[in-house]
Amino acid sequence: MRENEIRNILPEESRNAFDDIVEQRVLGASNHIAMVGDMIEALVNRGLREKKTSAQVIDEILQVSQYFIETRGEASQAVSNAIYLMIHDIRSCRDMDLKTAAEQILRTKNGYKNTASEAVELCVKYAVRLAENMERIFVYDYSSTVEKFLRGLKNNDKQYEIYIAESRIIDGGRPFVKACQEAGHKIKFIPDASIMYYLRRCGAAFMGAETFYPDGTGFNTTGSDIVGLVCHYFQIPLYFLTPMIKLDIRPVTGEKKKLVYDDLKEKLSEKWEAELEKDSIDFITPELVGVKPEFIKAFVTEQGVIPSGQMYTVSMEYSRKLRGE
Repeated sequence: MRENEIRNILPEESRNAFDDIVEQRVLGASNHIAMVGDMIEALVNRGLREKKTSAQVIDEILQVSQYFIETRGEASQAVSNAIYLMIHDIRSCRDMDLKTAAEQILRTKNGYKNTASEAVELCVKYAVRLAENMERIFVYDYSSTVEKFLRGLKNNDKQYEIYIAESRIIDGGRPFVKACQEAGHKIKFIPDASIMYYLRRCGAAFMGAETFYPDGTGFNTTGSDIVGLVCHYFQIPLYFLTPMIKLDIRPVTGEKKKLVYDDLKEKLSEKWEAELEKDSIDFITPELVGVKPEFIKAFVTEQGVIPSGQMYTVSMEYSRKLRGE
């Protein structure tokens, strides 16, 4: 199984992180990007300890990187974009001595890390300003950027009531609870079936994006489309908090996103009676869904708060810069 082959390439200290991503114990594209970056660094450091050649270390990095591009990156183009930036021009290091190659590889990887961190800080800053006069805020699914936003609301020197919906497909609401408690917010935790009943009380809804299209479509965990529809119905602004790195430019050239599907058999039937026949039931459901541009008030990015209908021009310009054009 290729998964085991890739896992065995990694140093022992990186294998738990690998499992955390594959088994969805840690959520959020930004977290996964950082963890892949740590794996790259661990491979370099092991190579130095074991006196491997630059070519050997680079081959290991490329195999691990390609695995996550093909798996995690299929659901979130941000993961692919970030990995490509972290390993940019890595093949040019093959003929260097490993010490020299290691410095260049890690400098490229850390350069992305610093730029990404600054982008998220700006997203959070703009979102905190948006929420300044709100009392109740709705959040859906898990996003490390949204978590930073919830923590950053402390800067407004007031107590917010945060409505957290259980995102049942991946238990995506639960990780927000700790952040909200530590930030001193009042918490209302609801099942995702109660979204329509409670969302109407909130000043706005905020969620992260696994990826987004230039036309202003935002992709996030299944259930996000329901949030978008309810926000549209009650005229409640829905904001997607996302750095521009999560742009998926492929639809511009006619490509279609391949949805990733999960088998939720174990999760959904865990407490069913033993006599129920599970094997004859289809538990497959998409992991991500698209939220239509008309349901999204704006994308909060490092370039500002951009209405969904204006994302195309901003996205194409960003894509040109990403490709160095």
